[in-house]
Amino acid sequence: MNSIEVAGTFNVRAVAGPGLIPHTLFRSAALDHLDSGGRDMLCAYGIRTVIDLRDATERAAADTTGDWTVAHHPLYDPRTGPPQAGDIAEVYRALLDERGGALVEALRGLACSPAPVLVHCTAGKDRTGLLVALALAAVGVPDAVILDDYARSGTQVRPHREEAVRRLLTGLALDPAEHARALELHLDSPPSVLGDALADLRARHGTVTSYLRAHGFTDADLTALRTRLLDATTLTVLHLSDVHASASARLRTRVDGIARVRLVAERVESSTLRPDVVVVTGDLSHHGESSTYPALATAFDELRVRLGCPVVVVPGNHDEPHSFATFFGRNPVEHVHGFRVIGLNTAVGSVSRVDLDLLRSELRSPAANGTVLALHHPPVPSPAATLTGRELAAPEELAAALDGSDVVAILAGHFHHPMSGVFAGIPVWVGGSLAYLQDTGTPADTVVGFDAPMYSVVRCSRHGVSALPIPLHTPDVLFRSSPTLTAAS
Repeated sequence: MNSIEVAGTFNVRAVAGPGLIPHTLFRSAALDHLDSGGRDMLCAYGIRTVIDLRDATERAAADTTGDWTVAHHPLYDPRTGPPQAGDIAEVYRALLDERGGALVEALRGLACSPAPVLVHCTAGKDRTGLLVALALAAVGVPDAVILDDYARSGTQVRPHREEAVRRLLTGLALDPAEHARALELHLDSPPSVLGDALADLRARHGTVTSYLRAHGFTDADLTALRTRLLDATTLTVLHLSDVHASASARLRTRVDGIARVRLVAERVESSTLRPDVVVVTGDLSHHGESSTYPALATAFDELRVRLGCPVVVVPGNHDEPHSFATFFGRNPVEHVHGFRVIGLNTAVGSVSRVDLDLLRSELRSPAANGTVLALHHPPVPSPAATLTGRELAAPEELAAALDGSDVVAILAGHFHHPMSGVFAGIPVWVGGSLAYLQDTGTPADTVVGFDAPMYSVVRCSRHGVSALPIPLHTPDVLFRSSPTLTAAS
């Protein structure tokens, strides 16, 4: 989002954010006074479409456009034109309430026109800022990124517009408070104002996309907007589960859970796998042995540093909840490559009302490429007789919270055997355990654990989800197709 110096205009930048295709959406002030150098610079960025949000009375008579198509989508009511004074928050509220159809037409033009696209108004601050904010929010860019982009206009606009604005305002009969509000309207871009506008929109319509749909933005338009703006990124998740670290260091004399976490780090670091995020779905300790948490926290910090990616950890039924929260937090949320990873607490075997409400609140704003939900108890049952009834209790409550959401995959553990399924139309992957593999063929009263620990790699994209269980112990090699290929690679 660094500013671009272009001769003949100002407030020029490419809109950037998680999951967005670089240099696809640009924004600026008016292009009426571009010189040849300015046109050449914008052409060098490959601009193919310019969306002008001004009405005919605001445009210069001379054509100074370059090798691009100009589409006119006036946002203010042409009968009144741009406001000369007023409160910036009220101006935004009026645009959203009274000009929803015009905003949708401009957004449809952005979605369906050849890219890269440049959007501008007079200063590139208010109309441009509001349209860009709606576009980014609709495809799931976090509000913090949207507000940061919007706020950059203030420092860019004031040096170019302040003198002219003050001359304009001297001709208006404004008291000091009205004069101050008018200066803010013309020159500033306070992030709190846009933040409040988006919050108010969601309070009244549920989501930004619901607001747009109410004004004629179709599912096909939304798909076109996502295709235009979003990078077709794949999220690679390193999925660990059921470590069962013991205070005596070794579970059942043979299993050192913390050492196995470090061994995973070594294996992955030396392989061709490049995870974007690590997800650990519970039962870090064995029988609530919270004394293992400091060493586990250190091991996860090492994992984070060695693999260069965030680590999301949720508790399981074997974890001690208060100590777990102290070391690993609660309700983690990470944004990676336009995906969002949400951790959900099911340590008691179900999801609390409070956590369901928090989940619903978080999911109200979609992520750019979708959300991955991580929890301990799978919301689907295991076929193993020994695990009958051990899945998530009251799964219908979780299904209701996920209805209509952007969740593309659910990752879970608990069963100590890998398994795939579908829950509420969402792919589910149950990862194997780092402690032991459970025999799924035993009678209900018999549990057999094999020393066959494993971890998983899960890949999520717009095209689907795939999951691969990987044994931690190197198996015997039956054959090798290349003398230079090692078992570890």
